[in-house]
Amino acid sequence: MAKYKKRSDGRYATTVMVGYKPDGKPNNIFLSAKTEKELREKIFELKMKIKTGEAIKTSDTLLKDYADSWLDTYKASASINTKAMYINVINSHIKPEIGHLPLNKIVRSDIQKLINDRQEHPRTCEIIRLTLVQIFNSAIDDKLLHENIAKKVTLPKRHKSEKRALTELEKEAIKKADFTMQEKAFVLLLFYFGLRRGECLALTKADIDLKKKTLTVNKTVVFDKNTPIVKEGAKSDAGNRTLPIPESAELFLREFLHSVNSFYLFKGKSTETLSKTQYVKMWERIIKKMNAAVTSDKEKEIGSEPITGLTAHIFRHNYCTMLYYSDISQKKAVELMGHSDLKMIMEVYAHLDEKKEAVQAKINKAIAL
Repeated sequence: MAKYKKRSDGRYATTVMVGYKPDGKPNNIFLSAKTEKELREKIFELKMKIKTGEAIKTSDTLLKDYADSWLDTYKASASINTKAMYINVINSHIKPEIGHLPLNKIVRSDIQKLINDRQEHPRTCEIIRLTLVQIFNSAIDDKLLHENIAKKVTLPKRHKSEKRALTELEKEAIKKADFTMQEKAFVLLLFYFGLRRGECLALTKADIDLKKKTLTVNKTVVFDKNTPIVKEGAKSDAGNRTLPIPESAELFLREFLHSVNSFYLFKGKSTETLSKTQYVKMWERIIKKMNAAVTSDKEKEIGSEPITGLTAHIFRHNYCTMLYYSDISQKKAVELMGHSDLKMIMEVYAHLDEKKEAVQAKINKAIAL
């Protein structure tokens, strides 16, 4: 029969190892009882709970330490952008607010307050919850928690950003703006081919074949903080595609290619392609020049800018809209847009169908004898 240490207060005590902490150190649970028999019963009960997954380890592991371990262990192979997202949300939001709390002491209200303080940024709240759900799921597997309280928090309502095409004013600004050759090339490549930002930045001279009148998309640029990294293969297998060059784009592309003396079309100062900082500055210049081209004297007097919120992705939505009005089928639009399924294209086409039907109904009502 096992013998257990009797303490000065007369109670019998022992420790039972139930696994290891994220740092590799043993995770022990302390047990005590008035008699050896009672202590043996407690040990047996604990072991049965461990076996059935009911036991929770007593641990002083802080959320900030466990989150770091979770990142290193489970997100080591995540893509650069995905890992950067997790690192940012953990370091900028989770650690400063609740990172100092032990994992098993965190309650739902702690997380809800974290979310409530950021309710004006619904997307940030979604990412915080997503990250905590994954961290707590891992902690449950490690027997550090018995439930995932992050799943129970309430998120603020998120209004989806409007997916829109270019306005007539924005199109006019593109024509009139005093762009550099590089700036104009970037804008027109977005306009004529509906490329993603990374796909455009990754283009080389070899990707544009003016004889065959085709543009090939087979790689993309992702940013590791500020450093651009060219990844072979587009966003998905469907993203690898060959696009027809419209006649209206040929002349400028020929002129632009002749002016490029580097492998990549958008070479950075000390990198193969533009760094994130260089790209952001270029886009800011593009918007500024577009505004300068179409801002009225009255708007200039009050410092108003008519073009706001314009992103590279809006050009992509505009391209999809142009495909619709060109009577391109949904199936072909999926190929040209580089999507792996019909969902996004169907949403755009369905919206434009409704818009067309509404106009037709109004005309039928208004123009009749």
